[in-house]
Amino acid sequence: MVHKIHKIAIITDDIEKTVQFYTQQLGLIVVERFKNEDDEDDEDYVFLDAGGILLELMPQKSMRQKPGFHHISFEVDSVEDSAQTLKEKGVTITKEPFNVGGGTGITLGFFAGPNQMNLQLFHAEQ
Repeated sequence: MVHKIHKIAIITDDIEKTVQFYTQQLGLIVVERFKNEDDEDDEDYVFLDAGGILLELMPQKSMRQKPGFHHISFEVDSVEDSAQTLKEKGVTITKEPFNVGGGTGITLGFFAGPNQMNLQLFHAEQ
């Protein structure tokens, strides 16, 4: 039985720019870097701690795929407050916070990350 997400992997065309976004805009912490053994001229693989879940950044050149992923969801205390903080940091909010409805108590919001990655703010009332 799965208890939590362990890692989410995404492909990026600029590892350092992506690391900068996640560390400076969202406050994640780099926990490991792995030299690219497949191509010494390519960028590192980087793992970030996202509150106990690892986010793996993979270089596009080595992966030979287009950058991206549908979305990564980040749990927050307040979607509205988090969206406002991101706006103040110059991050583009692509969908303002909204309640999912149906009595779920779930609030979502979407914002743009590097490569126009679709990222989500998530909060569920307890």
